[in-house]
Amino acid sequence: MDEVVGERPRRTEDAGIGTLLAGNGVRGVGAPLVFITHLFLLADPVPNNNMRSYGWAAPVLGHIDLALAAFFALSGYLIARPYARAFVLGTRYPRLRSYVRNRVLRVVPAFYLFTVLVLLRFGFDGTLDSGSDNSSSALQVLGQFLFVQAQVGGPAQVPIGPAWSIGSEVGFYVLIPIAAAIAMRAASRLDGPARRAACGVVAAGIVMVVSIALRAYDQYDFAWLTAPPAIMFGFMPGVAIALVEPLLAARLRDRPRPARAIAWGAFAIAALAAVAYTITDYDPRQTPIHHALGQRALMAALCTGVLTFGLIVLQLGTSGAPRVFANRPMSWLGERSYSFYLAHIWVLLEIEHALGDGESLATRLAIMGAIGFPVTTAIAALSYRYVEKPFLQRKRRVVAGGTGEGPSGSGAPPDAHSVPVPARA
Repeated sequence: MDEVVGERPRRTEDAGIGTLLAGNGVRGVGAPLVFITHLFLLADPVPNNNMRSYGWAAPVLGHIDLALAAFFALSGYLIARPYARAFVLGTRYPRLRSYVRNRVLRVVPAFYLFTVLVLLRFGFDGTLDSGSDNSSSALQVLGQFLFVQAQVGGPAQVPIGPAWSIGSEVGFYVLIPIAAAIAMRAASRLDGPARRAACGVVAAGIVMVVSIALRAYDQYDFAWLTAPPAIMFGFMPGVAIALVEPLLAARLRDRPRPARAIAWGAFAIAALAAVAYTITDYDPRQTPIHHALGQRALMAALCTGVLTFGLIVLQLGTSGAPRVFANRPMSWLGERSYSFYLAHIWVLLEIEHALGDGESLATRLAIMGAIGFPVTTAIAALSYRYVEKPFLQRKRRVVAGGTGEGPSGSGAPPDAHSVPVPARA
């Protein structure tokens, strides 16, 4: 795989990389994979069949939503990074006000827009069919705007069903400042960056193991499996990487040979973990990532964690990224992946409703895919241009050292939701 070199100069030479060149590309690759998973789920006219119609292909089709776990690992790294660097290097923590402001501007505007539109279109019963007497309560509708829709339930959440992961992200956002406050107290008793990083990694590992163990408490309950305690395992690999990155920076900066060796070794491990995730503990009732239990949850965390680690190591050593992620189409789609993610179930349900039950499964797949993907992409582009971007331009930089001054000049989130289009090496 070719590598590309970014044009933006590094800003944090001693702590690690600045903009993650592959960040948007990972999202750009992941968004279509999540779309494909839901396409195959919704195209099946048999209710709640959960991939059974696809025979031997069911484990593959049901598990390519591993891409969603990659989103969690990226968020774990990008959101925790300023705090992790401050903890490891002993510098000033970011301002809490800037952190909260940026998280609200990133998540709320587009989410509220799509939630309102979906409620207006589908109603409180979450369906386009008339005569349904199953309706969400006012409390359940309010829960959607409070990011606890997975916990309060109700049929109105169905057309924007992937929003459960946004609620999980918000839970992680709340955890980070709390964990940072605890870490600040612990840092005074730990001498040196290496010791602080080691303690932080151990803590992240404990949280991950406990989170995976907690998932078995009620393994078929969607509300529990998507609650912050049971989903936090997906974010912890990224947090651990953010903690060790300052130690790696001095050793791997501009050293392409060892960086490539480590990175490609990590990519190989990620590929093996993805295969293990696909074939481990397969149960049709537990197909999506939010139902991953035990070994499969561990494989998801391992796969996405070492993938993210490899991308960061490669960028440290070569100032580049794999071309499969660092290219214009994937970067463009990755920038708009949030709105794409929020819109795609709505679009697929509209096409499914229009088709009815009269077409074959193959025809339904072809029509829903051929129409659904470009329509969702167009909606995402419009939402990014007129909803997301104006708010993202008001974000403040949150960096280790806590300056937090000045707007994000690129008009995109400073936590690498936006990736500059790289030039050829």
